[in-house]
Amino acid sequence: MAVTAGILPTRCSFDDDIAMITLQMEEFDIFAKQDKGKYRAEEPPDFKVALEASVEELQIHKYYLYDCKFAQSIGAAVHEDETIIAALASEDHQAYEDREMALRLNEDPDLEHPGQATESDLSLLDKWLPVVAETIMANALITTSDDELDQAGPSMTFAERQADLLVKLSQGFTCSVCRETRRCDAMAKVQCEHRYCIDCAKELFIRATNDEELFPPRCCKKPIDATLVRRHMTDDELEAYDIASIEFATIDRTYCSNRQCGKFLPAGLMHVGTKAATCKNCDTCTCCICNNEYHRGSDCPNDPALRATRKLALANGWQTCPGCNVLVQLRTGCNYITCRCKTEFCYVCGIRWKNCHCDVADEGRMIERAEEVVDRDAEAGPPRAERNRRVRLIHSELQENHECEHRGRFQRLLSGGRRGFQCEMCDARHWKYILQCRHCYINVCEDCRRNRI
Repeated sequence: MAVTAGILPTRCSFDDDIAMITLQMEEFDIFAKQDKGKYRAEEPPDFKVALEASVEELQIHKYYLYDCKFAQSIGAAVHEDETIIAALASEDHQAYEDREMALRLNEDPDLEHPGQATESDLSLLDKWLPVVAETIMANALITTSDDELDQAGPSMTFAERQADLLVKLSQGFTCSVCRETRRCDAMAKVQCEHRYCIDCAKELFIRATNDEELFPPRCCKKPIDATLVRRHMTDDELEAYDIASIEFATIDRTYCSNRQCGKFLPAGLMHVGTKAATCKNCDTCTCCICNNEYHRGSDCPNDPALRATRKLALANGWQTCPGCNVLVQLRTGCNYITCRCKTEFCYVCGIRWKNCHCDVADEGRMIERAEEVVDRDAEAGPPRAERNRRVRLIHSELQENHECEHRGRFQRLLSGGRRGFQCEMCDARHWKYILQCRHCYINVCEDCRRNRI
């Protein structure tokens, strides 16, 4: 029986093909019984060898058809009962979480530790999670198609949908970051419909633990569900990610006063009476008021280094973020500031954005930014009149888009020459291309376009 690639036969077709193969095998059996066997056992004739090979091939194909029929039957049952399966899976997951919560609340030392599960629990969980993940993935592939959302056409039968699913499972998907094709079980689909291979998604989460601007990990301004990546991270990576999530959510942070350590000290480590915290990494005791080494036997003095920094910031016109108290310096552009902690405020007065009456932009800084864009993008020094014309054009557009949200598609700039391109967010240099906003002319790399903006 010939089976066209990518198209599964129906159940009736499977039964007919199995019956046909069975009849062929019975005919071969009748023919074999008529053989008188007048030849040596170790030297059978060619027709005998061909007959045995044909029977073996038919038997293998018959088993294959049985497997396909069984798989299609299971697929149909799952498709028809997917709502019930999802509900049961949700109940099992909720029961597991309730048990974990009950163990955490119970203070009886004779009970097992609430943070640890038994080997049987872990074994059951390890078996349950992949099944649920694969079921959800398969359902998503059946009901959604990235490449065919905009294509109209006749509705497909269940067998056709199953065949289409098998084709997708065999072909895999292309990672939006590294552009390599991976199997679907090695991919993670995020909210914006982009797909990340596990390696790229994991790398983004690891980088986010060390870069607050990347936290929480996101793509196209939409956060990426951590459950898609957590099971692929090591225990040390998970611990670093969880600590970073606490650190970046803390407004008034304390770091270890040992400059060679500098680890973040969560609020839970602070002693309420002494206002000091001991670092678990190097055992250094740090004052949570001034972030210096703990003043044993005396009160915390007014930190002279902090006073000098504030004085320098005041002299240079630097502003303090009202959200996380870090110093911010505005080089060019308007007075609208978005801090790395996501706080939006006015650079002139330091008040949260749109709560003051300050000018939205400093005219001098806007002209400086326009000149910077023109000089950056000019291939060769243009005549003075042409440069001034470009500066006036860019300046007028920046005035209109000073609160640019980078809507629409970025244009890709190629041929950066020997200097290449420099991302204006992470300062990394790139030689292949750079992305430029069509409204405010900011140049950003692919990573910052997806994960920072």
